[in-house]
Amino acid sequence: MLDHDILIIGAGLAGMRAALSAKEQGADVAVVSKVHPVRSHSNAAQGGINAALTDRGDDWRDHAYDTIKGSDFLGDQDAIALMCQEAGDEVIAMEHMGAIFNRDEEGRLGTRAFGGQREARTFFVADFTGQA
Repeated sequence: MLDHDILIIGAGLAGMRAALSAKEQGADVAVVSKVHPVRSHSNAAQGGINAALTDRGDDWRDHAYDTIKGSDFLGDQDAIALMCQEAGDEVIAMEHMGAIFNRDEEGRLGTRAFGGQREARTFFVADFTGQA
């Protein structure tokens, strides 16, 4: 029988990010997935990753409101608020780990508008963000 400190179910973006964070804290981590990580649902994502970066005049609270509204107010509002507070740092961390996001004309991380957003806050890698 295998013994690990943490067992993560799913090898999509959230699962792999959780595994990396746990490993950085010294935990012995196992990731279990019914498919190879490159076949995960995150890998199929084409749209991008939403985050409100303050250097663009955006705010996590606006991101949270747009997300809550997009869920028809059925989403867990505390979880959405936390996700939106952390999203900007996670996008920057992903770039530092090697994700090559599109850039705008000024060389900053490029964004595009996505449904239900009042601001363009979707960071993307061409049309294959999930594979980045």
